Amino acid sequence: MLNTSLHRQIILQVLKSIYSNPSLGSALGFKGGTAAYLLYGLPRFSIDLDFNLLDSEKEIFVFENMSKLLSEYGTLEEKANKHYTLFYLLRYKSGLRNLKIEISKRSIVSQYETRAFLGIPMRVMSQPDMFANKLIALTERKQLANRDIFDVHFFFKQNWVVNTKLIEKHTQISYSQYLERCIQTIENVSSESMLANMGELVDNQTKYWIKNHLKEETLFLLRTSQDPVAD
Repeated sequence: MLNTSLHRQIILQVLKSIYSNPSLGSALGFKGGTAAYLLYGLPRFSIDLDFNLLDSEKEIFVFENMSKLLSEYGTLEEKANKHYTLFYLLRYKSGLRNLKIEISKRSIVSQYETRAFLGIPMRVMSQPDMFANKLIALTERKQLANRDIFDVHFFFKQNWVVNTKLIEKHTQISYSQYLERCIQTIENVSSESMLANMGELVDNQTKYWIKNHLKEETLFLLRTSQDPVAD
């Protein structure tokens, strides 16, 4: 079960602990849905914490110190130094949704900026890079996540600039060609299934909009962005 209020409190406490530690905070770039929710106004809740490891030489330091830090908030059900990620699963209260924390070790060059939330300065991925990475995730996850469609729609509607070069370097095709790939991916999703795994993240009014409008509106925005000038 997800207790949104408590889960958010734990997320904020963990972030404060991370970025109050200069050695730890300087090595982690905050990214993903929770970063967009807290710092860029994404109108849906997000339940995980995602970071990029900014200094590969600090891998062991970060792995060990994150383990200690997270243990202050509950029980680490899982912690693992995997091939591409540092992974943690925190149980902060029995019977409630666990908090998943992933730190990517992949060598991906992204831009970050310092932003403050409730007085906590954090190194956060820039909007253009966050948008690019979200578009990439739309087609590259093992299983499509409807929240990616929702986020892409929000970024387009907010007129975010997208780092097209990042997409082209990663996919080895043009930005317009990649948008066509995104279009094909979304076209294969039924409108009835658009709410899957989204119910706990949005209010009732937004649920109705997702079910009835998200697919067609996102497809429209993707198609209008295929103008060659955007390349």
